[in-house]
Amino acid sequence: MLEMRLAGKMDIVVDRQGFGSLLGLLSGGVGISAPVGCDLDTFFQRCLGLDPEYAAARVRTVFLNGHPVDDTARAVLASGDEVALSTAMPGLVGICMRRDSPIKSFRRDITHDPRAGDASAASGGGTILVTVKLFNFIALEIGPGLLAKGVYMSGERLARAVADGGPILDAALDGVAVDPGRVRDAAERAGDGLFFLRAKKGGDQTANRD
Repeated sequence: MLEMRLAGKMDIVVDRQGFGSLLGLLSGGVGISAPVGCDLDTFFQRCLGLDPEYAAARVRTVFLNGHPVDDTARAVLASGDEVALSTAMPGLVGICMRRDSPIKSFRRDITHDPRAGDASAASGGGTILVTVKLFNFIALEIGPGLLAKGVYMSGERLARAVADGGPILDAALDGVAVDPGRVRDAAERAGDGLFFLRAKKGGDQTANRD
């Protein structure tokens, strides 16, 4: 089962600048919960909310713990894993790192080995926490939906994003409305404790309070 020090559930609505700061944090990684024994294809659909056709066409570069992945259906996630997603990167190195690259043999020593994980070995159900990093257009395209759905983020990183971004327009902590000006204080007090953060850009809707 997923075990963590949860500081609270934070819902915020921010202006355009503030939302841009939050999107910028996605390249550094945010936490996403996933079922035990989940493979990457299932993770894309159930946890990130990606359409299978979009994932196949746009998410062309996938790294699992620093290893490029070709067969996402056989790459099984474990607690603490790090997944990095990008569109097709330019240049020879970018081509080499793409999923099912025609020159993937040049990186065979670092390619993810699907035998390293086995979904059949998972038992008892439960949930794990995976770190997801989004780069370039992937962050812009799926980042807003992911933030709206909810991610895990440390209070320290949330405080930094709030400090760098524009004003918070509306906020709720654990379903109770709070002064938007106090969000940074609450985040700083939490330190490395994790918030389950849901964030929207102003004009979408006010913070959820449920």
